[in-house]
Amino acid sequence: MLAAWGLIFGGLFISHFLSSLPDVGNLMVSGPSQDITILDDRGRQIARRGLTQGQMVRAEDLPDYVSNAFIAVEDRRFRHHLGIDPVGLVRAATTNMMAGRVVQGGSTLTQQLAKNLFLSPGRTYERKVQEAMLAMYLESRYSKNQLLTLYLNRVYFGAGVYGIEAAAQKFFGKHASELGLTEAAMIAGSVKAPARYNPIADTDASLTRASIVLRAMQDSGFIDDDTRTMAQATRPRIVHVTGTPGAGWFADWIVSRLSNYIGASAEPIIVETSFDLETQTLAERAVTRGLAGDGEALNAGQAALVAMTPDGAVRAMVGGRSYSASTFNRATDAVRQPGSAFKPFVYLAALEHGHVPDETVNDGPVDINGWKPQDFEGRFSGEMPLIRAFAQSSNSVAAQLTAEVGPKIVARTARRLGIASPLAEVSSLALGTSGVTPLELTGAYAPFANGGIGVEPFGILRIRTKAGKLLYQRTPPGSDAVMSANDNIQMTRLMMETLSTGTGKAGRLEDRDTAGKTGTTQDFRDAWFVGFTADMVTGVWIGNDNNAPMVKATGGGLPARIFKNFMTNAGQGLPPRPLVGTTLVASAEQVVAQDAPEPEEKPKKPDAFQRILNGLFGG
Repeated sequence: MLAAWGLIFGGLFISHFLSSLPDVGNLMVSGPSQDITILDDRGRQIARRGLTQGQMVRAEDLPDYVSNAFIAVEDRRFRHHLGIDPVGLVRAATTNMMAGRVVQGGSTLTQQLAKNLFLSPGRTYERKVQEAMLAMYLESRYSKNQLLTLYLNRVYFGAGVYGIEAAAQKFFGKHASELGLTEAAMIAGSVKAPARYNPIADTDASLTRASIVLRAMQDSGFIDDDTRTMAQATRPRIVHVTGTPGAGWFADWIVSRLSNYIGASAEPIIVETSFDLETQTLAERAVTRGLAGDGEALNAGQAALVAMTPDGAVRAMVGGRSYSASTFNRATDAVRQPGSAFKPFVYLAALEHGHVPDETVNDGPVDINGWKPQDFEGRFSGEMPLIRAFAQSSNSVAAQLTAEVGPKIVARTARRLGIASPLAEVSSLALGTSGVTPLELTGAYAPFANGGIGVEPFGILRIRTKAGKLLYQRTPPGSDAVMSANDNIQMTRLMMETLSTGTGKAGRLEDRDTAGKTGTTQDFRDAWFVGFTADMVTGVWIGNDNNAPMVKATGGGLPARIFKNFMTNAGQGLPPRPLVGTTLVASAEQVVAQDAPEPEEKPKKPDAFQRILNGLFGG
């Protein structure tokens, strides 16, 4: 009677359990995964993203030693049990009892598969019972080769990859079917502790673990002693990414923009970029040294640096102090007030409305509808040339110019040069009170460096499949001028003067023309330096993520020094070239000299110079 009732209740329990089991009918379908390899401008791999699970491969299509490596080290009786292994459980229990702690597990490959597919990682008796019943359920639905296929394609191997195909490509740059014995042993060995034993994390630890796998294979009769000895003497070539520690910020930016160029692709793709590893190394070093030297004293916790060529090709991108500590990209995503680094757009608008660098302006008290901007040092300097007002970063003069031409015109000028963030069209816009990102501000300075042509910062040059099919090819856009050549000349003068006699003297390079502008916001919450040579445009920002004030940190201090450190090293080996604006000035002066009449009839040079410029550049 008791036996009968036991069977009835047991049957009801099992029926209820079976009815609640998950659907296992589609387990053989490969999960979606996009494999993205990112290369720098010389074809060197800087990152590999999206490869989380490779295409599903069948166990029978792999060399026998690949499957045997897993069986030997994880479940020697895999071919003989029905999902749980009583012999293995007794052996593990005995070993653990003798050791006084858990040193050996009794789970089978099928139990591990059930856990990975359906169960939480918690160690409870209930979960172990579910694991055992699911394992037997899987054994009743799939053959041993199918279960092994599922296991090999779903297990985690470390470094962000699941499945043996993804692991083989990530660690060794080859397909799983091409793995050698030692490589197979290293991959099988990583299952025990993926973060510790995967070949990329610690090659020596991975090889040591592989030796244990090879010994287990010999003990199981899968290989002989000579084969084991030869395999242990082999050191496979590990595929290491050549990118710098901080190249991840640029790689993240590239991946985030891929959908603008191509749709979702199941094929592995290769993205060729404008990035340069050596330039990135110099950028990271300049930021690290700058923050290490003065960051604590200034209470500056973070920094960002963007470097691009004058046509907008991004060469280096540092999004913070440490990518491993914070992947947030302050170069592309942090919207901060630019302060006086916004003033070039104010002065360009003023030049376009008739002002000239040598005219006299008054740096004095001003009241604009109750707004009374103060200069940085709290005192005014009186009358001075416009070029000096720019170099000394006069808030009063910038406010007067903005009031004269109108905040709407200033905002329109900034947008024309590349500022995409919302700009409040109010008087205080003159002092950079509307937030921008370091990337867009640096890109908006590029026209000053290239002769007045608008640019959109870019990093992607070409996208192709691994098989060679071209998916995208960058075509240089048309040359749309965003300022006249004459205004470009005058703005170059203003920004060179800033580095010669003004607030940006600390950023001036010794061996080549340099121009730029400093920026410091209220309460020292942000400090900027954006500058350029004929070859590179670079923006530097320092501040704190929580917007906490720094200790009297100005754009002419640490940001300017980071800029100079980076630009000096990045320019090594490049011949000094004059800035485009200074070249235009020289060309115009040569034309004046060639076309001048005889001395007795020669008019005053300023009139002739202005006439030639008007004729050459349209006013």
